[in-house]
Amino acid sequence: MLPSKYNEILGEFNDLLTSGEKVVFKTLQIYRTIELDKIKIKVPEAPQGVHNKSDILLLMLLYPLFCLSNVYQYSTSSYKGLLDASKNTFYRFKNNSLISWRSILYRVVGKLNSQINEHGIEDIESPRCLIIDDTDLAKTGKHMEHTGMIWSHTIQRSILGFKGLFLGLWDSKSFMALDFSLHKEKGKNSKKPFGLKKKEIKLQYHKKRAQESACCKREGELLVNKIDNAISLIRRARANGVSFEYVLMDSWFVCEKIIRFVIGIGSHIVGMVKMGKTNYLYNGRRRSAKMIVGSLKKEGKVRMLKRLHMYTAETVVDLKGVPVKLFFFKNTQRGKWNVLLSTNTRLCATKAYEIYSIRWSIEVYFKEAKKYFGLGKSQSRDFNAQIADISISMIQYNIFSLAKRFTSYETLGALFNETKDTMLELTICKRLWGFILELLAMLADIFDVDMEEVMSKIIELPEQENRFLKLMQKSALAAA
Repeated sequence: MLPSKYNEILGEFNDLLTSGEKVVFKTLQIYRTIELDKIKIKVPEAPQGVHNKSDILLLMLLYPLFCLSNVYQYSTSSYKGLLDASKNTFYRFKNNSLISWRSILYRVVGKLNSQINEHGIEDIESPRCLIIDDTDLAKTGKHMEHTGMIWSHTIQRSILGFKGLFLGLWDSKSFMALDFSLHKEKGKNSKKPFGLKKKEIKLQYHKKRAQESACCKREGELLVNKIDNAISLIRRARANGVSFEYVLMDSWFVCEKIIRFVIGIGSHIVGMVKMGKTNYLYNGRRRSAKMIVGSLKKEGKVRMLKRLHMYTAETVVDLKGVPVKLFFFKNTQRGKWNVLLSTNTRLCATKAYEIYSIRWSIEVYFKEAKKYFGLGKSQSRDFNAQIADISISMIQYNIFSLAKRFTSYETLGALFNETKDTMLELTICKRLWGFILELLAMLADIFDVDMEEVMSKIIELPEQENRFLKLMQKSALAAA
């Protein structure tokens, strides 16, 4: 097995910093604790390989600290010396279909959770919730493997790309990304499966993979319906030791199948449901949600909940043999009713609404991960690389989110910008270093003095007056 440079890379990068860069130091500290060099990636080393795979993964995870977004930027940056590998080394790693990115992601999540437990920063009164939702992952090339047209509910039209189904954990303080699957939408037009002409599909990149490979299993998820895959994601999280009390979801996912599954594993659902045609057994009669809230209004059971500034009503009903509680909410007397459903019939309206509000943390995750960590931005034609890039962005998000939590930044954006500013300053200092040396040499030549003498005089200045020395020290560290 190839020797790992994991700690050496982190050490060299650490040496670029001064004690003032607390944010970056804290983030680096977290990178150390996840111990990627001890993760078994379970892929045979290539005979010509000269770099340990954990080192390659570490460098890609460090991109946000370098203010880089992809392999090409790293290979042309001043940080390349940390691991002098060619672009192809990184591309081969991402394109490897044998790497189980799910295992890597859950291993990192386990390490991060250990950090949280050690710091004792969990709110024991707030429930731990799994959150499941999907998002559009737009692509630009029809020749990318497995891409197709998907319907975007956000912009109400079809776009090229994948639907990404994501599972996350709200641990009472912050959101952590756990798992995901990618999906295609076949559509109803047999002449244009997946919204593409058959000729366009034939021109797509295609790669043969061993049936037992991790990526082949991911391919098998592409056409599995999202309800079944959601159940698989939840089951896998539980198998990996993730504890939770509730599963939160929007109206698209709430159905009998997922309700029975969640109850069967000893947890509860809190989810939005539609004021549609679904019938519930209420007072011995099958009635829709609209009819039920009408009855509650006539019975005088609608009240103003001052804490939420909403009109509410609630009742326990039967959904195909499963007792559930419906919570009706609206902002004004003339407003439209929204309905929450929970399998925990002991919840009150206020608590149900507070728990469901946690679901919005996954929407925040989508926004921040796309903006800061390039979630779904990969334009690689290889499906393996698509899985790799999404997994890497999830790990990066989790690490930065934990750093935010430890350093008490109000938002992830504030922490990210602070980190970016710090590293940009270091980059500028590194460029200045060459200029400073050249300037000192020029001054020494003009005044006919020795370079060492000039440096000595600068060093002898009182510390509070020696701004030039401070700049040189920082530049020297950056150039080291």
